[in-house]
Amino acid sequence: RWAADRSQTLSRTVRGVMLYGDALRVLARLEGVAEEEVEAIVGAKFEYLVTCQIYGKLKKSKKGEERWKAACIDELRHNYRANLRVAYVDESNKEFASVLLRVDGQTGADYQQYRVKLPGNPIIGEGKPENQNPAIIFAHGEYLQTLDMNQDNYLGESFKMRNLLE
Repeated sequence: RWAADRSQTLSRTVRGVMLYGDALRVLARLEGVAEEEVEAIVGAKFEYLVTCQIYGKLKKSKKGEERWKAACIDELRHNYRANLRVAYVDESNKEFASVLLRVDGQTGADYQQYRVKLPGNPIIGEGKPENQNPAIIFAHGEYLQTLDMNQDNYLGESFKMRNLLE
């Protein structure tokens, strides 16, 4: 984890973006929101959707290194279960589906929140748009921000989001 958070990896990006949730929690408390309502408000205002096309392949792989990569993504999902979702493309029997994974905030159990059948393999070329396309169907809200995996964030920057969205 130490090495991942100091290089250009998914772990570092997730850690940074999850500061948006921390900033919203601080702002809610400053505005006098009751403590028992803070998480519900943050959950309604902030969700981080990570797309990893090959997560399903990594999870099913016979190679230990690839299964380890899927386990690292699972660890991130569990560490940030309140606001982090992971979307990926699942292939079984030459049928493709876009899947949204979630971790139950109360029990910590993994589950598929949505599974949408696709008309074929969505990966026909290369690049970021193809990574984002299977996940965009799970994004909601008025504002969406897309980031590449080598982005980072700091708590001070997170506080700017409120003014930007006004």
